[in-house]
Amino acid sequence: MQRRPERPERPERPKPPSQVVVVVVLAYALGILDIAAGLVLILLRYDEEIRRAGNAFAITWWGATMIIVGLFVIAVASGLTRGRRDARALATVGAAVSALVAVVDIAIEPGDPWFQLAVIAIAVLVILALWRGTSAAFFRGSRARARRR
Repeated sequence: MQRRPERPERPERPKPPSQVVVVVVLAYALGILDIAAGLVLILLRYDEEIRRAGNAFAITWWGATMIIVGLFVIAVASGLTRGRRDARALATVGAAVSALVAVVDIAIEPGDPWFQLAVIAIAVLVILALWRGTSAAFFRGSRARARRR
């Protein structure tokens, strides 16, 4: 009977702190909110008033941008639990872009900004939580672990 070759042992990844898990959940929520808002905007292009004003293309473009930002934030959030420093940097950029899109959206259509303010608040929470406290120490530790390999 042939024996299987032994697999080299993988170094065990440390469990992410609860603050990082909360950041991942918030990042997913932020991405889902961006996608939902983008879909609503794309559907608004069929509104008669928007069509008469000739803004259907701009509304569609803006909605597609929001969907892409949301997908980017969700894609990057998965790397956060692994302690990847590049994921932290990209998640920060994604959250900042998401907040910027919400600010521009408020400036364009200042009617009822509660949804955009929620997006901005979640984006700020994600950025702050990624760079402070136990999550910052977790990502610093991942740099030290990468050097030892």
